[in-house]
Amino acid sequence: MTRRSLFQWLAHAFHGLTACIVAAPILRFVFIPHGGTTATRGFQRIAPFSLTNPGRPVRITVSADRTDGFIHYPPGPIGVVWLVRNPDGAGSSDNGLRCFQSICPHLGCAIDFARDRGVFFCPCHASEFAADGTRNFGPAPRNMDELPCRIAGPDDDGQRWVEIQYREFRTGTQQPIPKA
Repeated sequence: MTRRSLFQWLAHAFHGLTACIVAAPILRFVFIPHGGTTATRGFQRIAPFSLTNPGRPVRITVSADRTDGFIHYPPGPIGVVWLVRNPDGAGSSDNGLRCFQSICPHLGCAIDFARDRGVFFCPCHASEFAADGTRNFGPAPRNMDELPCRIAGPDDDGQRWVEIQYREFRTGTQQPIPKA
């Protein structure tokens, strides 16, 4: 091997190593999921069914484990939902139980419940929703976002549980925010 061919070989090796260093983050970005909270969640227990009362919405904080990139966090709060049990038992789930996202579909403020008037309202821009989640008035473009829910159990202790499939929606549309 001549001196010239040795330097050519070293130059090619250096260029190849440099290309690998530059390509590694790009390939990791393309092939490894990352960002946001954990991927699509299945049903998860959030509260005992005995906590719900017909005609009286209950605010529940949803907790779950989270993954952000390669970091796994222990269970913590990921959102808030409203559980509403219809007095007549009619609804989208067992015993007339419905679950609503507490994020306003207008600009993402937290929706609260006015017990004296029996309506949900957004304090940021005065949107108001009926107890069944339908939009009464205000700048909100649609009704409150409803989440799939079901009643599971009884477990070993005889307790029945409310389970939901938690997700968040983009404001202005009813498209779920994709989770990686």
